[in-house]
Amino acid sequence: MGLQAELMELQPVVMHLFSKSIRENRLSHGYLLEGAKGTGKKRTALWLAQSLFCLEKTDENSACGHCVNCTRIANDNHPDVHWLIPDGASIKIDQVRELKNELSKRGMESDQKVLIIDEADKMTVQSANSLLKFIEEPDGGMLLLFITASPGKVLPTIKSRLQPVSFKELSYPNRLKVFMAAGIGEQKARIYASLTGSLTKAQEWEKEEAFSEARTAVVKLYEGLYHNGPSPLIHIQDTWMPLFKDKAACAFGLELFLLLFRDRMHLSLSEDYEMVCTGQMEMLKQDALRYSLKETTNAIEAVLSAKTKLDSNMNVQLLMEQLVLKLQGR
Repeated sequence: MGLQAELMELQPVVMHLFSKSIRENRLSHGYLLEGAKGTGKKRTALWLAQSLFCLEKTDENSACGHCVNCTRIANDNHPDVHWLIPDGASIKIDQVRELKNELSKRGMESDQKVLIIDEADKMTVQSANSLLKFIEEPDGGMLLLFITASPGKVLPTIKSRLQPVSFKELSYPNRLKVFMAAGIGEQKARIYASLTGSLTKAQEWEKEEAFSEARTAVVKLYEGLYHNGPSPLIHIQDTWMPLFKDKAACAFGLELFLLLFRDRMHLSLSEDYEMVCTGQMEMLKQDALRYSLKETTNAIEAVLSAKTKLDSNMNVQLLMEQLVLKLQGR
């Protein structure tokens, strides 16, 4: 599947907007591509850049993806397509000055240029103000694409000069499809897609041994509560706390824990349900028959309540021990 077809499936509203503008030669000079991570903003910016320089475009396909220009742009090797990304924690004024110097020159191969600013919310006030003239009075062939997952952090002076385009969160099936297309196995992709819409984050988890350790610890806690696994209270002290000792880590552990109960709940409601935690399929199918729907929903409510209590100053280990006792009916 080509990039345009893939994006049309993931973000149909956005792609219809841009496709129509390209066909009618009515692209604005600048856009603010805003939406959560993993919603296709960077790939859409790449496709828009390719659409301006593609050598084999058709009425149906604005960027073929395989001609010399499309390939060069995809490999960040086209002299008239410029990317600006944070240097450390921010986009600094020296970066903008250097970029402006490049943009002031004539296009190397055409009269068109594209500037893509990733994580535009990380521009300092000085760097953002330095770009204002380019935004207000762009060259005729300049396309400005600002990308952000935090539009509220982009300076109003910048936002007011760009046309906002909102990217919707990907559905679970689409996230699963994207992750698997990137080479992640289905079993893990189902878990990652339940936790994030970001392919980058999923790929980080795929590489981290810590994620596998966390997942194993969560499953062992469940087995200790409902099967012949390790003693839950001892498991909390010996295994859970070293892995999830601070509040943020514990909240993530509880999110993983909830996936097991949600599978159990949906299995109680429908035999055709497609599970997330497929590695625990037989165990959870048995539990869906052994425990009533009310028992499962009560367990989910207990875990959600524990997550809420993390916002207070409650000791993490004490909170987990109380959760275990509640799930055991004590």
